Amino acid sequence: MANATPIDVRDMKIVHETFRRMYEETAGLVRANPTPSPGRVTFLADHIDFGLSMLHHHHESEDELLYPLLMARAPEEAASTERIEQQHRDVSSSIEAAQEASGRWRAAPSAETGETLAAALVGLNTVLQPHLDEEERTVVPLAAVNLTEEEWEAMGEHSRANIPKDKMAVAFGMLLEPLNEDDRNFMKKALPAPVRLLYPVLIDRPWRKYRDTLRNGT
Repeated sequence: MANATPIDVRDMKIVHETFRRMYEETAGLVRANPTPSPGRVTFLADHIDFGLSMLHHHHESEDELLYPLLMARAPEEAASTERIEQQHRDVSSSIEAAQEASGRWRAAPSAETGETLAAALVGLNTVLQPHLDEEERTVVPLAAVNLTEEEWEAMGEHSRANIPKDKMAVAFGMLLEPLNEDDRNFMKKALPAPVRLLYPVLIDRPWRKYRDTLRNGT
């Protein structure tokens, strides 16, 4: 039975904004200098691997906690749900290709391995963008009327549980960067009160330092 009042699912589109930007940007950074210093290679490869892992765990949370519920509660929408699940498999293949290319570039940075990595990231982005569009258009509204708030929030908790503690500030900084003030404040509500109080020190400052290193070099 559908919810009488839809739950707030705006955070899905907010999270998607990070993924919409990440892979094209990192492809450009690799192409700008495919044979940088060893320190720069390590930093960029770590960043790329982290971004790929974030997407993997985001989709994993949906596969485990969202789609089985939608299949059970909205069987009339099974065709749409199954199509999105197939898109997840396609995206997963592109993630794996990018991870392999990142490993090769990390081990032997060159113009050739750099271009292979950049092309893999662009390929992932090409597959990912229409998937995000369709998921926001069809699945997210369906979830709003078929899941409880607790079930919806469990997906976010699953994704956050797979972020290393030393990457939490970076992950949250990446998430908030493209948002307007209203959406930033909405996402900050999920932080524990002490973290919100010390946000400039615990999250904003580490993120800005990381961001500058990412875009301006080590």
